[in-house]
Amino acid sequence: MRTVVGVVLAGGRSKRMGSDKASFELSGRPMVRWVADAMRGFDRVVMVGRQRGLAGLDAIPDLHAGARGPLSGLQTALEVFRSPLVVVAVDQPLVRPETLLRLAEYAAADETAVCIDGRPQVTCAAYSSRCVDEATRRLRAGGSLQHLLDEVPWTRIPRDGWRSWGEDGRSWFSMDTPDSVIAAERRFRINLLG
Repeated sequence: MRTVVGVVLAGGRSKRMGSDKASFELSGRPMVRWVADAMRGFDRVVMVGRQRGLAGLDAIPDLHAGARGPLSGLQTALEVFRSPLVVVAVDQPLVRPETLLRLAEYAAADETAVCIDGRPQVTCAAYSSRCVDEATRRLRAGGSLQHLLDEVPWTRIPRDGWRSWGEDGRSWFSMDTPDSVIAAERRFRINLLG
């Protein structure tokens, strides 16, 4: 089985949150700790897009000065590891370990696989090591992670597929504003702010 690296995409500026999302606390734990805990089943987990790691994770700075967006983080991880990846954005703290392990099965076969929930959920997905060249091209052209899927083969995981894993959409629910944290509390009936 191929080695699958767990990647926490953490390169954003957190402007909409008003403070560093990775350190933003939910129920007394920073968001990055929530994600790191969910990725415990991986042999290697790293933060990409930061100079220093948090929650015991190593960090890899973005290879592209001034680059923004998750495509830059993905391309950096693909370039550094040359290995299949399972990626999660740091602002998706409700990600389920079971969902990550299901995505890792695709990654272990060196497949790109993305859940469809209205649209492709590209920041909680498996990426093949073979995506590196196209990710580099797309990044240079100013493209996005969504646009990468236009050019690489990938497996669509429909709603009935991910629901069979026990998933309800929380794994890719982004909390990038204070209001989105409140929305998550309501939608998933959990207490995050105390």
